[in-house]
Amino acid sequence: QETVKELIQNADFVFNEAASKLVVSLKDPRTDVMTNVVGTFNVLEAARDSDARIVHASTGSVFGSSEQPMPENHAKNPSTIYGISKLAGEKYCMHFAKEFGLKVSVLRYFHVYGPRQDYSGEAGVVSIFLSRVLNKKPPVIFSGGNQIRCFTYVADDVDATLLLAKEKKAIGEDYNVASKARVSINELAGMAIDKYAEDKSMKPIYGKARSGENMKPIPDTAKIEALGFKAKLSFEKGLELTKKWVAEQEGK
Repeated sequence: QETVKELIQNADFVFNEAASKLVVSLKDPRTDVMTNVVGTFNVLEAARDSDARIVHASTGSVFGSSEQPMPENHAKNPSTIYGISKLAGEKYCMHFAKEFGLKVSVLRYFHVYGPRQDYSGEAGVVSIFLSRVLNKKPPVIFSGGNQIRCFTYVADDVDATLLLAKEKKAIGEDYNVASKARVSINELAGMAIDKYAEDKSMKPIYGKARSGENMKPIPDTAKIEALGFKAKLSFEKGLELTKKWVAEQEGK
């Protein structure tokens, strides 16, 4: 905590992007809580004596699923320990903004993908599917594959993050950020095979359902669009850029 405080005292901007991922929360929930809750609290507490502008990265997992696009004030019904811990972090941010005047904003990412996303683990489905297809292995789909994802290219999320850091009216506010892409996991697997598999007859493998899987975590993004944000890159172009990076890493 002392290290965090020392760093923040010398900072004009703080981007709190540190997080324990969903797959980590399933295996090690204590690490999830220490990172997403205690870690966020440490940043906020350290910033109380500074004038730093803070953007806290959160996630659409705080919502759960809905048949209708979810605005920022939609009921929060997280279905995983990860979603619960990230929601707690958001609540601390809003409390510190209101009670102590911290210049903090909350930004909820939805389904970020792009170059440099790890494809060797269990998170980052776009990179994982591309890696498997390029290595002549079928994609593995969990929970049926009908779940919808609003895949958002990483550079667009960077733009949204910097926008909030510069926008005074965003202080003490929360925002959803996502592209307009609406792609099911089954559709993603089909695209990866059709575009990049050597054997176009390849079929995905279906695994078991995942605990707490959100089927339709679709946001309403009108609030951040009113600040001037617009996702620039189409999913097709982003997929191609991600494939090129994965292929380079794999030596393909």
